[in-house]
Amino acid sequence: MSDEILGGEAPAKKRGARERLLAVAIVAAGLGAFIVQNTDSTPVTWLIFTGTAPVWVVIVLAAVAGAVLSELGGYLIRRRKHRAN
Repeated sequence: MSDEILGGEAPAKKRGARERLLAVAIVAAGLGAFIVQNTDSTPVTWLIFTGTAPVWVVIVLAAVAGAVLSELGGYLIRRRKHRAN
């Protein structure tokens, strides 16, 4: 009989789903701790805008902007290579 019927080792799909869920839970816990520890406000100046924002908001927005610019750069490079071929 197979291991699935006997209740032995879990199928690969279930194991992968559990591992992803665990990774998401760890990242969420880390992000929660980061937000709780970085609630102080800091002055922010960008182009002509000036104001204050919590440190965690500034860092998260900078990370998101960096990820978007990175993806945009990768897209432009792939597009240029595709047109060259």
